[in-house]
Amino acid sequence: MSGCVGPKQHEHYVVVLSMDGFRSDYPDKANTPTLDSLANVGIKAKFRPSFPSVTFPNHYSMATGLYPDHHGLVNNFFYAPDLDSIYLMGKPNPAFFGGEPIWNTAEKQGVRTASFYWVGSEYPVQGRQPSIWKPFDKSVPFSSRGDSVIAWLQLPEKVRPHLIMWYMEEPDAIGHAYGPESTETLKKVEELDSIVGRFFSKARKLDIFDKIDFIVLSDHGMATCVPEKFVNLNDYLPRDSFDYVFDGVPALLYPKPSYTDSAYAILKRVPNITVWKKNEIPEKYVYGKNPRIGELFILPDVGSYVLFRPDTRLKLAANHGYDNFAPEMEAIFYATGPSFKQHAELPVMPNVNLYLIIARLLNLQPAPNDGDSTIVEQLFREK
Repeated sequence: MSGCVGPKQHEHYVVVLSMDGFRSDYPDKANTPTLDSLANVGIKAKFRPSFPSVTFPNHYSMATGLYPDHHGLVNNFFYAPDLDSIYLMGKPNPAFFGGEPIWNTAEKQGVRTASFYWVGSEYPVQGRQPSIWKPFDKSVPFSSRGDSVIAWLQLPEKVRPHLIMWYMEEPDAIGHAYGPESTETLKKVEELDSIVGRFFSKARKLDIFDKIDFIVLSDHGMATCVPEKFVNLNDYLPRDSFDYVFDGVPALLYPKPSYTDSAYAILKRVPNITVWKKNEIPEKYVYGKNPRIGELFILPDVGSYVLFRPDTRLKLAANHGYDNFAPEMEAIFYATGPSFKQHAELPVMPNVNLYLIIARLLNLQPAPNDGDSTIVEQLFREK
């Protein structure tokens, strides 16, 4: 676990935007002049999601600098034996959220923060929240969210947030519906690029523009589904031999103790999936030690999907949650502003480093985290 703190920057601001499911190669396939310009004046890198490559764990990993195994949000859906409770995306219980999100680190050290829908900010983790936060409401237009960020940066200096994190749930939804190669998805990518472009046009008019570092990123990529590779565990296993089942990508199974070995032996022979007992999950995934992970963990091959239900009908053109080292799962990372290098393209970077990047920008003493300060330091201009 690492930490790195830069020189005092009391007047500094950081704005982070996440666009859900924005795959790293979308700018190569679509017309994205705004993102291209960010790459030209700042840093471009591929962002490797934490494992598993799904939305809620990854947004919280970016916020805390901890892998899901360490912060406790181990999937979008799971059973937590410590709470005897099921986690469902957006369920309002702060007990599911471990670690220290960056907005708490900042607020504890006297830096005001704001969040427009970042995962974890709706709940009082450690009894704290950002100074400004909003409950998720997908009906709020993306352009309006950007306008709110601009308005927050125009607040009186005493109440103005120095860290703002905001979120847009596309192109994830359209990617699921139509696939990453589709005209519909690439059209949405271009629309998002225009929204970000308009946001930057307004940001440039701010008096404090030259004091703001901007980061634009995503949580994971997207892979085309191959329906003939889908697996329905109903064909292999009795559902009543499991206490809890969370199918999908990945799949977490909580078998009755007497059935674990039998289920494991059956699953080892099922095509298009890899099954591990949780203590067997390869170390490169940094996953498997948290008690909230089911005794049996199933990782579908890229393009596959795990069902455990009688009804096999599933309308899904694409999905994520796969091996986070698969190129289809790579996300975007762009950074520009007074602190960042210019005209730099960096190698793929684990997303747990975002916490340390923000801590470095705002001169915060970081909480324990899984980031790598040697990687983080490569982003910054020499003083």
